This record gives sequence, C-alpha cells and structure tokens, in this order.
Amino acid sequence: MASSKNNNFDDYLKNHTAIKGSPFTNTRIGDKELNVYGGSYTIPPTEWKEFMKKYFNHVFVQGKKEYLTEKQLIEDGPILVDIDFRYNTDIKEKQHSEEHIIDMVMLYAEKISELVEVRDNVSIDVFVMEKSIVNMLDQKTKDGIHIIFGIKMHKGLQVLLRNKVMDELKSMWDDLPITNTWEEVLDEGVTKGFVNWQMYGSRKPGNLAYMIKYHYIISYVEAKREWSLEAKPIASFSTEKNIEKLSARYTEHPEFTIKDHVKADFEKAKETLSKNQTNSNPSAKPRPKIKFNIINSSTPESNEIDSEEKLDAALESLFEDIGTKNYRIKETHQYTMSLPDSYYGPGSNNKWIRVGWALANTDPRLFLTWVKFSSQENCRDTLKGRDGKFDWKCVPELFEQWSKFEVNNPDSLTYRSIMYWSKHDALEKYKLIRRDTIDFFIEQTVQTATEFDIASVLFNLYKDDFICASIKHNIWYEYNDKHRWVQNDEGTSLRMRISTEMHEIYLDKIQDILIQVQTMEQACEAAELLRKKSKLLSEISIYLKKTTWKNNIMKEAKELFFDDGFIEKLDQNPYLLSFNNFVVDFKNKTYRKGQPDDYISKCTNIDYIPLNAIKDTKSIDEINEFMEQLFPVKDLRDYMWEHSASCLLGTNSNQTFNIYKGTGRNGKSKYVELMSHGLGSYKATVPITLITQKRTSIGSTSSEVAQLNAVRYAVMQEPSKGDKINEGIMKEITGGDPIQARALFKDTITFTPQFKLAVCTNTDFDDMAKDDGTWRRIRMIDFMSKMLEKPYEDPKFPKDEFPYQFPIDKNLDTKFKTWAPIFMSILVEKSFELQGIVKDCSLVMASSEEYRERQDYFTGFAKDKIRSKPGEKIKKSELLETFKQWYSSNYGSRGMPPGKEIYEFMDKKYGDFKLGWRNIAIVYDEEEADPINEC
Repeated sequence: MASSKNNNFDDYLKNHTAIKGSPFTNTRIGDKELNVYGGSYTIPPTEWKEFMKKYFNHVFVQGKKEYLTEKQLIEDGPILVDIDFRYNTDIKEKQHSEEHIIDMVMLYAEKISELVEVRDNVSIDVFVMEKSIVNMLDQKTKDGIHIIFGIKMHKGLQVLLRNKVMDELKSMWDDLPITNTWEEVLDEGVTKGFVNWQMYGSRKPGNLAYMIKYHYIISYVEAKREWSLEAKPIASFSTEKNIEKLSARYTEHPEFTIKDHVKADFEKAKETLSKNQTNSNPSAKPRPKIKFNIINSSTPESNEIDSEEKLDAALESLFEDIGTKNYRIKETHQYTMSLPDSYYGPGSNNKWIRVGWALANTDPRLFLTWVKFSSQENCRDTLKGRDGKFDWKCVPELFEQWSKFEVNNPDSLTYRSIMYWSKHDALEKYKLIRRDTIDFFIEQTVQTATEFDIASVLFNLYKDDFICASIKHNIWYEYNDKHRWVQNDEGTSLRMRISTEMHEIYLDKIQDILIQVQTMEQACEAAELLRKKSKLLSEISIYLKKTTWKNNIMKEAKELFFDDGFIEKLDQNPYLLSFNNFVVDFKNKTYRKGQPDDYISKCTNIDYIPLNAIKDTKSIDEINEFMEQLFPVKDLRDYMWEHSASCLLGTNSNQTFNIYKGTGRNGKSKYVELMSHGLGSYKATVPITLITQKRTSIGSTSSEVAQLNAVRYAVMQEPSKGDKINEGIMKEITGGDPIQARALFKDTITFTPQFKLAVCTNTDFDDMAKDDGTWRRIRMIDFMSKMLEKPYEDPKFPKDEFPYQFPIDKNLDTKFKTWAPIFMSILVEKSFELQGIVKDCSLVMASSEEYRERQDYFTGFAKDKIRSKPGEKIKKSELLETFKQWYSSNYGSRGMPPGKEIYEFMDKKYGDFKLGWRNIAIVYDEEEADPINEC
C-alpha cells in the first residue's frame, strides 16, 4: 500500500508538471547519480491545501525522502531568513547556541516594529529549523539555520528589514568564528524572493533535511513597548497541524500596516526588486564590464561577453583560429555542451564546478565554453536574473572564479573527464559527437594517408580506452569493463583493433560514399570526386591489414596516446578503493561507478555491497564470532577491527609496524588469509629480507619495493631465528615519506607508501634498536587463542596457561569466499567513521613494552639493577661487572654487548660520566628493591 501511495504522490506531481516556459510553484532538485529526477510543477491555489496534505503523508507518514522547493511569494508570503555559516575545517560541531537564536529572533522582532504598526498581543509563530550536524567538506565546514516568522510581509519590506538587521548582526554574533562575510551569512537572495525555499522535510540530494529545532511565540506588548517570547516544547510540536504554516506559500499569517515614514523607502525597494538590481543599495556603483583577452591575438579587444550573441561570436572566432591543429578544443566544447542539466541546472553545484575545473585544466581558452555551458536554459539559480534566465552580469564573477581555479588540481580532471561524463550521462549525443570527430580525421587521411594520419584516427577512436605509459619501454594500459586500468602487452589489443574495428569503419565509410554516388548523375564532377575518394579509402583499408603498416601506425600512436604523468597518478589516491562493481570514496564517504580519471589499476576482486543491503545475517554473525575467537579480549578485538579497517585507506597517520605474535594454532594465518580475500591486489606478501638485509637505504632495491606501490596491506612471513630488523629501512617504509624503486625493465618510480606493514612470527627479532623512534612504531599483537580439535582436553595446552581455546573450524577456507564481501562492507563502514585512525589499546601497548624490555637489554638491566640514591655514584668497573653477571643469568654468555654500548646507554639515560654516574646506585641481590625509587 505504501508503494501505491508513493506512486500516487509522484503521479500527482507528474499531472501538475509545469509547461516549459510557464510559471511554476515548485521544483524538485535532481541528481541523476542518486536516481533523483528533477522537475518543475504548478500547483493551483485551489489545490494547495490538498497538495500539502499529500506531501505530508508522503514525507512524514510514509517516511519517503523528497527534494522539493517552493517558489516564494513576493507580496503575501512570510518573513523567511536563511543563515549560512562557513567555518574552517577544524570546526566539527555547531558553534551557535539557543542564546544566539533568541538574540536573532528578538533583533528581527525589534526591527519589525520599526517598520510596521504591530498590533497589541498578536501571537506570531517563529519556526527555527536546523540540520542535526554540521556538513564537513574538504575545504570548509558548513552549517545553517532556516527561520520562518509568521508575519505576512512584502519582499520589498523584507529587504529593508534585512538591512536593519545587518547593521547590528556583526556585533551581536562576533563570537562565532565564521570565515564568510556577514553579507554572505544572511542570504540576500532568499530575502528578495529570487531563490526558492526548501519545503519543510525536503532536502538536497545526498544531504540532511532542515528540521524544526525551536518553536517560539512572540508578541508585542503595547503597555510595556517591548516584545515577549515564549518557547514552545518541541516534544509536543505537531508537524501535521503546522505543515501549512511551515510553507513559504502560506498566506494566512497576520499582516501589519507599514509606518508612514517607511513608505518612501519601501517603494524604492519594490522598484529595486522589479529591476532585479544585484545590490539593494541604490547608491552602489554598477558592476563594470569586463574584457576577455584569453583567446588569441586575432580576437578583437572589444570582445565583451555581455550577451549570447557576443559569446557565440567569440566562440566562432576561436574555432576558426585554431583550425585542425588544436581540434581537441572544439571537441571538448562539443562534449561539454552535450552534458545534461544535472551538470548545470539547479542543484548541480558540485558537478558544475568540476566541469569548470576540467575545462581549465585542458585549455584556458575554454572559459568561453564554460560560460556557454553555464548560460543554458534552466541554468543554476544563482546565475539567473529576474526573468528566470541567465544573467549576463554574472560573467565577470565567473571569470574571477575561473581565474582562481587550481590548474592541475588534485582531482586530475581534464577533457577526458568531460568525455567520460558525456558517455555516461548523454550516450546518444556522445556517439554523434564521436562520429563527427572520427569522420573529421578520416577525411584527413584521404588528403594525406600517412601512418601519423591513420594513427590520429586510431587515437580518436580509442583515446578513452588506451594510454601509452612509456614510449621507451612500450608500456600500454587499457581501461576495462571493471572500471580500472590494466596493463596491455605492448598495446596488442589496440593493434588488433586496427585490422578489425578500424578496418570495418573504413569499409562503412566506403559503403556510404558508394550509396551517395548512386543517387547522383554519374558523369558529374562531384560523383567522380567521390569515386576517387572511395578508391583512396579502399587503399587505406588494405593498409590496415598489413603488418608493416600496423607496426608503423603503432609507433606513431605511442606519441598520441602517451600520458607522461600516468604512472605517477596510477593508484595514488589514498581515499579510493576499487571493487569489481564500484569505487569506494572514503573522503566523501560514498561509493560510485569508477571512471578513467580515478587512475585505478588495483582491485579487491570482489563486489562491494553496502552494509545496509546485506541480507546474510548468518555470515555477519559468523564473522563476528571469528573475530571474537581470534581476539577474545574486547579491547584487543576493537583494536584489530580498527587496524583491519585502516588497511582499506592509503593514509598512514599511525606509522606503525604490526607484529602478529603467537605459536601454532592461534589463527593469525587465517586472519591474514581473510584480509587477503577481502583486499585482493591491494594486499602483498613481502620477503622478510626487505627489513632484515644490511643496507643503508631501500632506494637501491628494485622489484621487491616496486611491488609495494599502492598496496594497502603488506605482510611479511616468519623471520628466521637470529634475524635482525634494519631499523633504518623499517622507519623509511612506515614513515610516510616518498620512496624510490625500479621494477625489472621499467623506469624508476617515486611513490608514497600507502600500506600498513605487518609480520607473522612465532619468535622475536634479535638485537632490536634501542631508540625511541623504532619502538614508537612497534605494535605487538598477541594471538592468544588456540584452535583445537577438543578444546581444554589437550594436555599440551593446559587451561591455566591457555585460557582461550576454541574448536577448530575446518571449513574456514570455503567460508572466506562468502565472508570476504561482507567483511569488507563492515570495514568500509568503520573506515567511513574512523578515516584510518587506530586508537592504541593498553593490551597492545603493554605487550609492545614487554617486547621492548626483552629486546632492549640495557633498559631491562636498568630496571632490574639501578635505583635512585642521592649522593651515591656508580663507577664503570662496578657497572660493567654487574651488567655481565646480569646478562649471563638472563641470556647466557653468547652475544653479550661490549662495554662501550652500556656506557653510551648510561650517558644518555643518566648524564655524562664524570668520575661516575651520580645519584644512582647498583642494587645487589641481597638488597630489597624499593619500587618508588626506580629510575
């Protein structure tokens, strides 16, 4: 039934779709990526109450998400206030309190009474709406407040009201750490009525809705000449009863007479609105025109873009000047103009700005394209004039914004991005443009059929699908149907297409010409020219089957397909993780289809399933049980969930080296195996020699390091007894600084490590470094469980020594395939929350400290044998003799460190030796240690 009702509401809207170009009362904000389709609707006044009932049932009874806005009423609507805060990114929670809200409400009330004759004790509703949390973006934190004052007031008068409030707003709210201006805080567009108002309960796609936070009743008490305010309990607030009052189109609020001294200013304000001036202050200077000298030297200096005619003339001049040598500019323009209104219409800001970035990264002359693209019918609301069409006065603002774009921005957007968007969201238009582009280059081959000309056709056919990463080593990549780049042996797949698909295209072209000739007078000159053209194309089609020609075409194609920075970009976004079906974006906490400019080659090799869509609760329970058995202590288990989740991101804020310690049958290999099933090619097995060999830097190594590029989880297997960690190497690969490596027959690459490094071991490394920098990175993770045929019945594992015993599951290997996607879905959700941060737990830190004491003989010696004693001192001979005895009793006589090392340790810990180390003393066996005085 709910679905039927939902359809009824959708059908109701469809039946009220506004005719193109006619007035509308409501719009729906669209977002095709989220399957939300926009529209404009006209609800007659006679049906408005019915519409509001249907809307309430749709959103608040059935719980459906909706994205509707309301066109404001210029004369009969309520006072609407839209407050937008912008903060620095370190702000993570709301900065204003209810006191701020009340101050604003009372300020508005005070200024209202300066403009109109407020009747005594008339109750006025004030509705205050907020989102539940702030919106944390990459560059800023956003927050906002929507306020409805239940007073009917003309928009011209609301402009005067806003001006009065602005005079005092800054001093009233000066404690808020905003980064935007106060003019921007109090949205002028909403005040003037030119911007639609979000319907209560609706939201922008992908965002939260503004919901009622406070409900006040204010009234003017004539006897006291002051306003009173009563806060109504939100718990008893009825949305159903108030839904009409919460609308921008409600016309039954109380109305008050304008004071005489205000009428002249009010008339001016109305006139300003009618002329759609961009500044309500009549004394403001008009915005100057701007000249754009960004095209070329032949473009007239008077090329002022203040109308569609002048823009089209500038574009025509640009395309004529560039000719064929820069055909990509015209092609990029065509693909840009093919994009649907979800890229430039209302609610499109994120996509619209990305189109601008992609154009700017491609060629600065494409600013003209961005203006043409932005000025289309149904453009963004912020670019519209009073007539609902693009306001050409916005062009200087667009140019200023364009000038501040960061060229080669981190998103790596270029013309390829625009082509991908066109292919994805405007396939039919994309095909038409692509065909015209290909025809252009085929025509060039008729004029001069060189290998380069044919390679140009090949490039325009497959530039979305292939890249040459190295001309020297003939390395090619192909973009496959799983949304990632895979290496293609010397471009073999592309070479094959020369004699198959490309050959067929030439044959089709020949066939088209022959059909055209048949409709003409055979003796005419035009028919003869077409026959010659057909013959030339036929000769070329034969070349496409010849080995020598194909080899030469591929040689020329290398330069056309070459992307110098491709290898450096490949898999270098630490916030993206590729699955078979989606790319998970941890920075934006979402998942989506992959695209070429993600530059991804690795993959988990499994599908991503959002956790809330998983129906297999049995597997979820089994995975939780698996983790509970592996890590039976909750703090340790929580740590390992966080550690596992951190391996999905390529960030390395923790900079740790994780040691999985435990003797046989403890499950550590099974844990690594499950991680391997989940991470696919993002997991790598590393030889233990990487961190145990004697060398000063890993820069001299090659394949073993190069294979770690873009890996997220690197695991080393069992070290041999006596292996010693090279602490310099360990610090280098866990420190987050760029490292160099070169795989066999490939160029040297520089990359920033993204992996979390771990080792599975039953034994300790020998002779670990003593410095804090090494031990700061060590995390000893004890696998304390035992997986046995008969728990607590095996005499080799007495319960008092091995308290955590569980039955061995011999079917784990078969379960892992089923578990892997679900396990990864759990980790994705944790990663969205934690962003790669792992909180240290006391159990892990205690084990790490114990490990340090086992490894750091000197620290252990000092802990056991040296105490603080003012006035005493230790001499070298006494120290060395005591240390030798202590070391022999604990470790045997082999491998005893030389005296020089113990002396250096003492100098560092207790100060330089000056006839002895002062204020400390040796504790001999017969003495009782005083723990309070330990050093």
